[in-house]
Amino acid sequence: MKILSIPQTQAADQNTIEQEPISSLQLMERAADALFTWAWEQLDLEQKISFVCGKGNNGGDGLALARKLHQAGYDIIVYYVAKEGSADYQANWQALPEDLKRISLSELQLENGFQGVDVLVDALFGSGLNRPPEGQYAEWIRAMNRTKALKLAIDLPSGLLGDKLDLIDFDSVFRADYCLTFQYPKRALVHPFSAHLAGQVVVLNIGLHPDYLQKAQSNWYWQRREDIEGLFSPRLKHSYKGDYGHALLFCGAPQTMGAALIAAEAALRSGVGLLSLNLPEQGFMAANARLPEAMLNTRAELKSLNLNRYTALLMGPGLGITHQTEAQMEYLLKQWQGNLVLDADALNMLASHPQWFDHLPKGTLLTPHPGEYRRLIGLDQLGPDQLEPGLALAKRHAIFILLKGSISTLICPDGDLHFFDWGSAALAKGGSGDLLAGCITAFLAQGKSTYEAVAMGLYLQGGAAQKASNAIGTEAAVLSSDILKQLGKAFPQQP
Repeated sequence: MKILSIPQTQAADQNTIEQEPISSLQLMERAADALFTWAWEQLDLEQKISFVCGKGNNGGDGLALARKLHQAGYDIIVYYVAKEGSADYQANWQALPEDLKRISLSELQLENGFQGVDVLVDALFGSGLNRPPEGQYAEWIRAMNRTKALKLAIDLPSGLLGDKLDLIDFDSVFRADYCLTFQYPKRALVHPFSAHLAGQVVVLNIGLHPDYLQKAQSNWYWQRREDIEGLFSPRLKHSYKGDYGHALLFCGAPQTMGAALIAAEAALRSGVGLLSLNLPEQGFMAANARLPEAMLNTRAELKSLNLNRYTALLMGPGLGITHQTEAQMEYLLKQWQGNLVLDADALNMLASHPQWFDHLPKGTLLTPHPGEYRRLIGLDQLGPDQLEPGLALAKRHAIFILLKGSISTLICPDGDLHFFDWGSAALAKGGSGDLLAGCITAFLAQGKSTYEAVAMGLYLQGGAAQKASNAIGTEAAVLSSDILKQLGKAFPQQP
């Protein structure tokens, strides 16, 4: 699914109005129906819901939803900026039932505002905002943020500028738990600099005309789980282990064997036919006890290995950084020409030896978390322009970079950016990255493209993390070992 700029979003709305044809007010009503359907399924009738509505079309969306929820029996209060506004706002103001309670924001006591509210809906500013809120608007947003209510934003959290990330004032942005956006996410909702402000993004289909969406130019893409499920295919009855690839993992140190074994088990549970681990001899006992299915070879054997036997290579999990591992990694980079994944300590060594980028095979995948990414691209801190140097690096060396996060970003050498919102707080624990690297390596070994392997690995990791959370009862108690146990159940159901 394409992610469009704000001008393109406005053009998509106008195209729908002209092509159907439909009035802008009717399109707003369609959006309100989509909002109502989500709210009806998620909110309790006993909850008290307050709306904060600006006088533009975002405020009109809020008024339309408030009307529908009021008519359905919810306890609703509308806080408004003005009784007059845009034409569609005005129409929805006039359509409000007389008994729906309305309070001017000018009467709001900022210190005690929005007390006793269960759900607070932000419809103050939408995608048309082009500068940070100031004055009383900023004060209202800060008051909204102080409430302990469940916070919902319509289309964009107020104060979050859809395209102009460099102008965002974090102190005057509504901090949403959920953002209910229309048709496709906006850039600020997925960018790693600003995504945390939006909470969980929910994309609501409002039936925009497909012609414009198909023709619109964009190199930003939102990945849906249903789009990835077709990449998984059932195994053929008449097949054997050699049909499903042979992965080699250069990983592990005596004190960090856990990371190596998590990656190794993830690779096996992701379907790779054969798995070899290159380990220090001190790790053999742990590896044989934990994963008897894996084949082991020592660091001393590294230069005698026939690398042509392997269909994918993962370097990094639990590897450690020593003069010896640096020399061994450099050797492998100069010898290896196949599918390659660099994670963890391999990334840190690469950052320390930038000349090694010239040895990376085309299509190599780097899987950094934000700190590793910062070191790779040479930035002191990550800001609104953090993806640009990653794109330049990917293009220059024909490689892929997966910037991991709650929304992960795949940076492609052709300039495309793919965003995957499949993470959860259950993954905020040691071992999650090792697990993901193992999954991705397994799919590469089985012949998948880099994009496919990344998408499938993130799909499995996210689904297994959710199942582990459900089984244990809380995200906080989930271990990477728990997620490994759920990987098999996270595969799409085959017919």
